[in-house]
Amino acid sequence: MEMDVQDLRVLEEKIETLLQVLGRLKAEREELLLKLQEKEAEVARLQEELNRREEERRAVRERIGHLIERLSQFSEGGA
Repeated sequence: MEMDVQDLRVLEEKIETLLQVLGRLKAEREELLLKLQEKEAEVARLQEELNRREEERRAVRERIGHLIERLSQFSEGGA
């Protein structure tokens, strides 16, 4: 099967179009990978913050429990 010059031009144009699409897809992939890394870092930061807040909450609950216990002892001793 022989290809004439016109067929070769059409094929060349299609290849050029495919290469451009491929280039855009690669750039988009790199951009998305960067965004993914940023989101993963944000998730890690938020998880650390959540852990810290849960620890603070536990400490506050312990202090409140201790204060309630002391108040109970005080009221029992004063009665």
